[in-house]
Amino acid sequence: MQLSSSFQSHGWEIKYSLQGQPESINVRKPTVVFVHGTPWSSGVFQPIAKALLSRGQYQVLLYDLPGYGQSQSSLKSDPAGQQSGQFAGDTSVKTQGAVLADLLNHLQLDGKDGRRAPAIVAHDIAGAIAFRTHLIHQCDFSSLLMMDTNTVLPWGDGFYKLARSKAEVFQELPHGIYAAMVRAVIQSACRNPKVLASGWEDALARAWVADDNEDSTAASEKQSSFVRQIAQANDADVAEMLDADMYKQVRCDVKIVWGEQDQWIPRHKMDSLAKMLGQRLKEFVVVPEAGHLVMLDQPERVSVEIFDWLSKYT
Repeated sequence: MQLSSSFQSHGWEIKYSLQGQPESINVRKPTVVFVHGTPWSSGVFQPIAKALLSRGQYQVLLYDLPGYGQSQSSLKSDPAGQQSGQFAGDTSVKTQGAVLADLLNHLQLDGKDGRRAPAIVAHDIAGAIAFRTHLIHQCDFSSLLMMDTNTVLPWGDGFYKLARSKAEVFQELPHGIYAAMVRAVIQSACRNPKVLASGWEDALARAWVADDNEDSTAASEKQSSFVRQIAQANDADVAEMLDADMYKQVRCDVKIVWGEQDQWIPRHKMDSLAKMLGQRLKEFVVVPEAGHLVMLDQPERVSVEIFDWLSKYT
């Protein structure tokens, strides 16, 4: 699905798509905003978004995070889009939370001043992004569904910790070795290899791995972009909320969905999040036979969980 609309924020050109708008200004539809994680794109949500749109009851906002998917253009003329350390542009969770707040404000979907609050579906690091948008930038949500989210420290496994500490080494890896590494990361996130073999692996790798038709410059840029989003992941962006016990200040009801075979986010981290949310947590669903990319491993089950949640809380 092509993200045909553009919006500029914090030195990035953000690509997004808002679909299912009511035909009359007198008709109001609930809005569902899908926020993807790393190293993914809005593409992981497109099958579910299409199913949701087919019902005709909701308008749906999809966008690619700054530095991901179709939003990889940093604005060199904007000081925020210039060199951040060894990389062009800032992809930190702090920036991502501010960009989401700007986008919701731009579309009048931030729940402020009488504007309608959207339902948020957040996966992976998008959980922390959504929390910053809500708790620090004060955007209101009608509800929040947290899917295999990364909101409890420490972040990352051994690979991610190494990539963060030795970013310059990973930028210089030979292309073949780098491409194999990216595919290994993707494979570790999915429980069912048949899902990836059906075309998802190539689709998810496309943003980061150059194909045979692209030159060495394009390949180098994609490699740098992949390393950047790992290197710029800053624990302080989550620690700021944890240290202030902010998760207890969430103002909407929350549902957690977690893939039982998630190798990236262990169960104890989801349990910790559940405890911090207190009475705001209304449901905790464990999906069998699903890894970190739970929406790809078990799309029908995840769709049911999302539809059921929206029917109750929008």
